Amino acid sequence: MAKNVSDKTMTRKARAAGKRSGGLKNPLARVPSLGSVRPSQAPRGAVSTKPVGRVRTFLREVRIEMTKVTWPPRKELLTATGVVIVAVIIAGVYIGVFDFIWNLIVRAVKLG
Repeated sequence: MAKNVSDKTMTRKARAAGKRSGGLKNPLARVPSLGSVRPSQAPRGAVSTKPVGRVRTFLREVRIEMTKVTWPPRKELLTATGVVIVAVIIAGVYIGVFDFIWNLIVRAVKLG
């Protein structure tokens, strides 16, 4: 007669053989029956038609994508922020100077 071996008493060799042969990780895992799945239930990953459901799905996906982001180190972040601030100041001065010059020209010609 064959001896029944539970998952807990399975030997290392038997587990290794099961893994090599493509066996299930947990052979005792429950497979859902067709009666347990509701027909009105949307498939996993589907977008809801209700606004609240769509917002919830969007926020869940945002959280997942944010975990994939490689954030820069603090020193690099401060350097990049400084470059942006300096570029904005230069652009502002450039636009301000041209605005002042055009303002003088328009007043000299008395168009404004």
